[in-house]
Amino acid sequence: MQLLHPSIFSFLITTIILIKIPTSSCADNLQQYNKCSSLFDCANLKNLRYPFWGSSRPQYCGHPSFELQCKDELASITIMSQNYKILEVSDSDHRLKVVRTDYWNNVCPTSLKNTTLDCTFFDYGSDSHNLTLYYDCPHTPFLMPDSFSPQFNCSINGTQMVNYFMLESVADNAESLDSFSETLRTCKSRVVVPFLESEAERVATNSSVENLKDVIDNGFGVEWNANNSLCHECQSSGGHCGYESSSREFTCFCKDGSFPHSCSSGEHHCRFHCCVMFLHSIMSFHLGSSSSS
Repeated sequence: MQLLHPSIFSFLITTIILIKIPTSSCADNLQQYNKCSSLFDCANLKNLRYPFWGSSRPQYCGHPSFELQCKDELASITIMSQNYKILEVSDSDHRLKVVRTDYWNNVCPTSLKNTTLDCTFFDYGSDSHNLTLYYDCPHTPFLMPDSFSPQFNCSINGTQMVNYFMLESVADNAESLDSFSETLRTCKSRVVVPFLESEAERVATNSSVENLKDVIDNGFGVEWNANNSLCHECQSSGGHCGYESSSREFTCFCKDGSFPHSCSSGEHHCRFHCCVMFLHSIMSFHLGSSSSS
């Protein structure tokens, strides 16, 4: 049996190693690319992509702060430990319309907390205004504009409470404002809930509890920013946007690899060219060694 020349054997081993590593890496990259092509669907919300992830979309296909849940035909997102039902998504405007889950068809939640957004990634829409709800207040008569009665009663954790809600526009026009403000200052809890500006007149002209619920249930606007410009660049080059958890940075998944911005960077092709040149150098060296021996 004729044995291979040591130089030829060494060349074959080196070649196998160099070929095997890129093949494995390319397979992983292609899997990530294919996985991130799947979109998030939940009831009336369709085809949601980066920065959102959840269900069939792995975490690396979205930003960590944008995980979505789909339960009872409603999509939801958690921001600063507060859960919101998602009513609408506008990908082109990077905008959501959401409503607090604890205030969904309910103005007397068991836990009274203000609405707080993570300003690193989210901001209130320009058409969002604040509705202030005051809980556990004394019952004090005061004069308000015609047809507007901001009082609502409810029971929280078994305790009957007198509560009030107030719009800034109504408060500015109210008579005996000093008396009303004094009453509100004695309330034990206050919660600010955003609502759409377009709903202001509706609640001002009909201050019933059911109407108040409807106005809150219509949600408010939230705008997001999670590497929006980088994602646009990535998608324009044929890639899928994602997130590298180890480096905590945006990444663009492409068919031939993952890159910082887009699929047209050419980094992968440069690596491949260098690999070919390296193999050519090794081959030349070993062939030269064989002929000299």
